[in-house]
Amino acid sequence: MRVPFVLCAVIAALAACDNPTDPAASPTLSSEASLRAHIDLREERAALASAADALSEAIAANGVATALTAALADDAVFLSPRTNMVVGKTAIAAFLTSDPIAPSALSWTTIKSDVSNDASQGYTWTQGSVTIDIGGGPLTLPGMALIYWKREGAGDWQVAAINISSGGPQTLPIPDGFDTPDTKHRRNFPNTDAAAQAQQLLAVDGAFSDASLERTLGVAFEAFAAPDGIAVGGGQFVYGPAAIGEAFAATPDDHVSWVPRFSGAAESGDLGFTVGDASFILPDVSFYTKYLTIWQKQDNGDWRFVADFGSSRPAP
Repeated sequence: MRVPFVLCAVIAALAACDNPTDPAASPTLSSEASLRAHIDLREERAALASAADALSEAIAANGVATALTAALADDAVFLSPRTNMVVGKTAIAAFLTSDPIAPSALSWTTIKSDVSNDASQGYTWTQGSVTIDIGGGPLTLPGMALIYWKREGAGDWQVAAINISSGGPQTLPIPDGFDTPDTKHRRNFPNTDAAAQAQQLLAVDGAFSDASLERTLGVAFEAFAAPDGIAVGGGQFVYGPAAIGEAFAATPDDHVSWVPRFSGAAESGDLGFTVGDASFILPDVSFYTKYLTIWQKQDNGDWRFVADFGSSRPAP
């Protein structure tokens, strides 16, 4: 959630730009689908979870700065409490090495993973512990991370965006329908362009923010959440649109908005992310956060978020 932690017509119009094929259409009509038919997404999800857990082991052995930097994509985005987002592998390495509010220790276990239809991108939810200075010196706390991953071909998974914060532990197992999917394949969206999809996600996230201002935060979150969407409130997972909308209910006097800054999407056009800055201007208090949101294209072509997690940032 964008908390330290709908314009359905707008989203429908944005989705129409994709001109998706009929969901009932045979995937064999697409050469891309034929190329992806050999990919077993169950195996790819398991492999991504293993890669995430291996990164935790590397951090334990070599330290946060060394191990996490080695796993970053060159254009990675890093989010952790009490600071602005850090962009780019070089800047993140400097932050992790020298900034006193950077996390000094991390440990996690993957509790959910999913991948794009072409297995080139994916995301993981993890939980464990984080040692971080939240204002009174370093503390080791229950911690969570939402990580968006990408890779080239059969290369190693790299971190494209990561949000680390205190929170959890979650009650396990994750409820059915919200845990790691067990489907072998997913709906194919042919002839998509990754750059165009990434730009579309910025527009969708912007419409999401507009809906928050026009219809209140909870209504917007309920409208933009996927049926299997997970947000975080009070350090705990909130599952599904109705519960998310209730958890983040707000009044018309609560002005909550955000600006998406960065995005990315898989070539398969079904999975992507946005990162941005949020502002909470409430009647009695104002505060500011940043967020990582994971989006999955639904069978009807609409983008809906499947994971959303925020952390604090300084006032602008």
